[in-house]
Amino acid sequence: MAEQARLISRYGRRVSAGETIFREGEPASEAFLVQEGRIRLLKRVRMVERSLLLLKPGDLFGETALLGDGRGRGADENRAGGEVARNSTAVALTDATLLVLGRNAFRGLFENYPGIATRVIEQLIFRVRDAEDQIEIMLLRDTQLKVVSALLKLAHRATGAAEIAMSPVELSSRVGLDVDTVKRTVQRLREQQYVRIVGERIEIPDVEALRRLYVLLGTKDEIHGESR
Repeated sequence: MAEQARLISRYGRRVSAGETIFREGEPASEAFLVQEGRIRLLKRVRMVERSLLLLKPGDLFGETALLGDGRGRGADENRAGGEVARNSTAVALTDATLLVLGRNAFRGLFENYPGIATRVIEQLIFRVRDAEDQIEIMLLRDTQLKVVSALLKLAHRATGAAEIAMSPVELSSRVGLDVDTVKRTVQRLREQQYVRIVGERIEIPDVEALRRLYVLLGTKDEIHGESR
């Protein structure tokens, strides 16, 4: 706790629920590390903003500001040096506390706080793997197949029952669909008894049954694609 207090004292910034931290297309000069609260990343797709990620304490975002080759520098240098632009919009879902880190501050954090460095590296590796999963899901055509695929990936290698702590908003960000569509799809799966909803959790009573549905939906998706 003392270490966190020192970091917040030096690098901390508090934001209010609903506050925009940065917008897509703006120059990127700093990265952010969430200490308290939750942040949503949004991406504009065909004039509509889609939820990309929901971030919690310990998560890093805005890391494009840390890119080398003369990018990610201070504001005055950026105008002269062609700084990289933000590729998403960040909005506070709740009141939050962030660490605001330029390149030098980020390097110092890695050197002086190895625990944070390890956590950030693990998170970035997970994010790459997660992005690969999302690309695979986006390539699917059928809405229900997208949701089922995401649920199975979140359940990992479970064989019996599985429980996933995820809200419809978070699930929608993984499958690239709007929240209402995801809610309708999950409700359909619920009516078919493939899932149960308990608060902000999705329970899968029989993962193998859901895998069989995935195979069936995948076959239909391929046939539909070939018929076009």
